[in-house]
Amino acid sequence: AVAWTSRNEPQFFLESIRKNFPHGLTQVMVWPVAKVYLFILLGLMISLVLGAKTTSLGEMPDWSELDRFQKSITHHEFKVALETVYCPRPEWWAPWIRLELDRAKIRKESGSEDWYELIFSPEEDNASHARTVLSPQSLDGMVIGLDPGHIGGEWSEMERRHFSLDQDQPVKEGDLSLAVARELMPALQQLGAKPVLVRSAAEPVTKRRPEDFRKDALAWAGQSGIEDSNDSSVQEHLIQERQELLFYRVDEIHARADLINHSIRPDLVVCIHFNAAPWPDSDSHELVERNDHHVLVNGCYMGGELAYDDQRFELIWRLVNRWHIPEQGLAESLARSFSKNAGLVAFSYKGPNALKIGEVPGVWARNLLANRKYRCPVVFLEPYVANSLAVYPRIQNWLQGKRGGDECLIKEYASAVLLGLQNHFTP
Repeated sequence: AVAWTSRNEPQFFLESIRKNFPHGLTQVMVWPVAKVYLFILLGLMISLVLGAKTTSLGEMPDWSELDRFQKSITHHEFKVALETVYCPRPEWWAPWIRLELDRAKIRKESGSEDWYELIFSPEEDNASHARTVLSPQSLDGMVIGLDPGHIGGEWSEMERRHFSLDQDQPVKEGDLSLAVARELMPALQQLGAKPVLVRSAAEPVTKRRPEDFRKDALAWAGQSGIEDSNDSSVQEHLIQERQELLFYRVDEIHARADLINHSIRPDLVVCIHFNAAPWPDSDSHELVERNDHHVLVNGCYMGGELAYDDQRFELIWRLVNRWHIPEQGLAESLARSFSKNAGLVAFSYKGPNALKIGEVPGVWARNLLANRKYRCPVVFLEPYVANSLAVYPRIQNWLQGKRGGDECLIKEYASAVLLGLQNHFTP
């Protein structure tokens, strides 16, 4: 298996090729499979141009939900948040959002001229809204959703958050993230908070399974052009992978969002993950020197993403709720904690899919399904490189039951999160 490396679709496709066609005679299949993936990517891009509606398994938004935010935000605040957090390039948002002096017009449906009009508040009426959001609450009584990333257990290989070296025990991100969440529970309770585990076992939150998405995967195959391949085994392989992806990457997050938004109803959610780096050599799997951290808030919606009606709505929903303000403050506190207390340097993105937020190193905005669908402030943690020289031995120690003392990776992670929360919310 390969180490988990990225959460964008093109990288997922490339890793799938390397994972499933790595050796011997199967090497001759790489170019045909690569061509099929190019058809997939082309199909996805064409769908955007021709008027995409919603993302996979998404629902058409109810724009009337925004009515409560009429005259609640000024033109200046809306524009600043849009351009500095949510969508930094005007050419990305201009086809979908029109800013006028007294209102924002948001295209309700791709390919139509039906616009939702959000009326701005006069500048002098807005100070109280900003003060309310900018004031950190106390941890006492705060409901905190702890969301352990991925699933782990028997699902870890399917979700590509699993790797193993030699005869060592396999590393499963879902198991590690759940261990951190469990470590945090009693510590947060002692501080008066009310932590809730979004996932409490190495099992999916969703009740559905990959086979439930066969119809969706076949429809996707027809739209994406993979039927142009003459190799039926390749077609079936890609359809199966699509079923699995819809299960573990999409429906699983939708199920967690439903639990968070309608049952837990937390004041904030902390998404707990471990990072990993690309193997220098995909055949030999040598541990890397890199070890770092970064903390994500929601933002940096790209032009193709805004072509989806549900993502466009979710951007506006998060912006008018001003969740970017508490997200940035908490993310900065957590980044400082990982830097100072765990000794981790800050990771920096290079591409257009992430936007640097604020001055604290390691804090970035990205548009991810989890930090978009959860209807509350969300911070998304990505510390430690699991396949690094520094971290891998500590993971193996934990897997072997050596879990005491200051060297325990899980305890160190949880302590850094706890300190970041305390520093941010202590009056």
